[in-house]
Amino acid sequence: MNKPTLSSNSGTSSSYLDKSQSRQYFARLMTPSEVASATVNRPLEVRQRTAGHWVLAGDISSEMFKLLGEAPALNFPMRLSGFSSTAGVGYCSLVHQVQRHQSRIVLPLYDASSRMFLEAMTKSEHLTFMLGNDGSGEALLLNSPVGPMQYMPLLALSCPATPQQQHEALRELPILQEIMGNPLQVPSLLPEYSVQHVNVSLLLPSVLNDCFQAALTKAARP
Repeated sequence: MNKPTLSSNSGTSSSYLDKSQSRQYFARLMTPSEVASATVNRPLEVRQRTAGHWVLAGDISSEMFKLLGEAPALNFPMRLSGFSSTAGVGYCSLVHQVQRHQSRIVLPLYDASSRMFLEAMTKSEHLTFMLGNDGSGEALLLNSPVGPMQYMPLLALSCPATPQQQHEALRELPILQEIMGNPLQVPSLLPEYSVQHVNVSLLLPSVLNDCFQAALTKAARP
C-alpha cells in the first residue's frame, strides 16, 4: 500500500532502545466517492464492506499484520486523540493495538480534507480502516468503533491555518514523525502489554502538494 519512508529504533530508555521499533509510512484518506472509484476492480466483499464509507489507509509491519489477522476483532481496541504542535496547528491520532504493536495514523487537522472528514464523522457517516502489510498489496479492513460524539472535540483543533503556519508545520513534520514513533508517546491500550513496536502512518497536508506543484512549474520555465 503506502511504501515506508524509514525504519529505525527509537525510545527514551535503554529497554526501549533495545526492543522497540518504529516504522514510518504515508497515510491516505478517501471520501466515499473516491473509495467507489478505487475499489471498482476489487473483490465483491471489499466493495460491499466499503460502500458509502470513508476509508483511512495506512500500513503496519508484517508481524502486526499477522497478529491482527489472527486476533478476534474485540482484542484490538482503538483510541482517538488530538493535540497541538509548537507551530500552533492541530493533529489527531487514531491508534489501534494488538499485543505490543500499535498503529498510529496521524492527520493534520488544519488541512481541508481532514476537516471535511471530521465533519462527516460527527454526522454519523461511516469509516473503515485499511491497514496494509508493510507496503505490499495485502490489506486488512477494520470497522471503526468510534461514535460521532468522540469526534466533536477535534473540531475545535481543526481551525484553518495561515499560509505561514502551514509552512512552519511542514518544517516540523520530521519532528512530529519522531515523536509519534516513540513507544511512550501513546499509552498502551492493553494493560497487560507494554508498547514496543510502533507503526506511524502520516497523512501529508495538501499544502505540501501545492509546494511540489509550484516547484515543478518553476523548474519547467525556460
